[in-house]
Amino acid sequence: MGASQRLRGVGPGIVRLARATAGVFLVGMAAFAAVPLAEALGAYSSVRVVTAVVLIIGLTGCYLWLAVRAVLDRGSRWDPAVLAVMCGLALAVPFAAGPTWLSVGFMLPLAFAVTLRGRWAALGFFASLAAGLVLPASQDLSWVLFGSLQNLLTAGALAGLTIFATLLAELQRTREEAAKLAITEERLRFARELHDVLGHNLSVIAMRTELGTRIPPEEIGRLRRELTEIHDIASRSLHDVRAVVKGYREMSLERELSGVRRVLETAGVRCDFAELPPSLPPEVRVALAWAVREAATNLLRHSDATVCLLGVETDGDRITVTVANDGVRPDSGSIAAGAADAEATVGGSGLAGLDERLAQVGGSCGRHTEDGWFTLSLDVPGRLPAAALTSATGDRR
Repeated sequence: MGASQRLRGVGPGIVRLARATAGVFLVGMAAFAAVPLAEALGAYSSVRVVTAVVLIIGLTGCYLWLAVRAVLDRGSRWDPAVLAVMCGLALAVPFAAGPTWLSVGFMLPLAFAVTLRGRWAALGFFASLAAGLVLPASQDLSWVLFGSLQNLLTAGALAGLTIFATLLAELQRTREEAAKLAITEERLRFARELHDVLGHNLSVIAMRTELGTRIPPEEIGRLRRELTEIHDIASRSLHDVRAVVKGYREMSLERELSGVRRVLETAGVRCDFAELPPSLPPEVRVALAWAVREAATNLLRHSDATVCLLGVETDGDRITVTVANDGVRPDSGSIAAGAADAEATVGGSGLAGLDERLAQVGGSCGRHTEDGWFTLSLDVPGRLPAAALTSATGDRR
């Protein structure tokens, strides 16, 4: 099992264990301060003993402050000041504590490694180790070299353990944020599909209801037929909402074209629809089905159209589908003006949602107004590459 596979199972418990392990080692290594303290107590005068004890305790206290806060990932604005004080103490300790000061020579390199970032951390780490070679700790060169090598390995191991524990905690936080983003993305997808389903069907119900109010009382048979149609649309809406909630809803381009034609013709809009190529990829057909539904919804809401045209043009592997109508309102300038202003603030719905859906299959959406006509242009690929991973509905494959 590789390291990346092991990290997949990292959870809060592993993070706590890593931090606890790093903390135990860091605090435990502070016990090495007893070595120079014992030498100072047994070999020097009272003034030098007091000086050595104060310096070593101060150095150890600064080390514990910086190391423990690094393990807990709780940086403080006082950390640079503590590191500066620690540098001064580390320079003074060799002159007061004798040769065995090298027993705590790992503290300052570790402090640089866990307090600073980037090249400054590396520079401080190796500079503090190099200082141990020149400070008058001992005349025995072999002892100095051995102590410096030991400090290098000790400081490196402790710094690695501390950074590893911090990275595990950051990995856990990143995974939690990714999970939250995934939930948010799914909520947006659900909201978009719910809007597309209900927005269209409720517009149709409103339009059919308005037509029903205009039927003369003596035409009771026609009124009943209208009410039956409205009931059927409401029932289908309920079914669609349930299907969206379950995540099983599949768009059919043929069904949407047929339904849109029927609804528009009922509203008095003449429809002239060209045939779409039957070889379109399923993802593209789904995206076009949503586009046709959105175009019809915007036409009913924001226009006074009498004609709706659907054209198809093929250029190599690209297909352009245009949906045009002659219902631009003088007060709004275009359907896009009314629809975009109303829906631009709702991510993933309306005309903005079409851009997202088409982009997922390598397509694009354009709209323009000219001479009272509003045209929605949908540029889509005639075929998708094998590496396409995202469908028009936003589902992962």
